[in-house]
Amino acid sequence: MADSVTLSFRADTRNVGLARTVAAAMSARADLPLDQLEDVRLAVDEAVAQLIVDAPKTAQITCVFTIVDAELDITVTAPTVTGATPATDTFSWTVLTALVDSVTAAIESDVVTLSLHVVRQIPVDA
Repeated sequence: MADSVTLSFRADTRNVGLARTVAAAMSARADLPLDQLEDVRLAVDEAVAQLIVDAPKTAQITCVFTIVDAELDITVTAPTVTGATPATDTFSWTVLTALVDSVTAAIESDVVTLSLHVVRQIPVDA
C-alpha cells in the first residue's frame, strides 16, 4: 500500500524549508539510511528552488511524496513563466541528479513537473 503526503505553498524561497522538512520526514518513514535521507532533503531543496525561480510570484508549488515498498517518489510542480523546463546543463541540475536515483522534467499546460525517484539503499556489511 502506498503512503502519500502532499504539500503546497506559495512560490517563495522562505518556504523551501517546509519542503525540506517534509522530505526528511517522508525519507525517515521510507526507512532510508541517514546519508540517503540527507541527499533527498537536499534534492527536494534544489528541485523546489529551480521551480521557484521560474514561477509567477503568486504561484503555488506542490510537492507530492509517495512511499511504495522500498521506494520514494517525489513530484514537484509549479506554473512556469518561461514555458520551459529547467536547463539540464547547469551545475544545479548536476547536483540534483547526483542526489537521487533518477530525475525527469516535463511540462504540460505551462506547469513544470520535476519527478524524483529514490530506491532505499541496502546497507553493506563490512
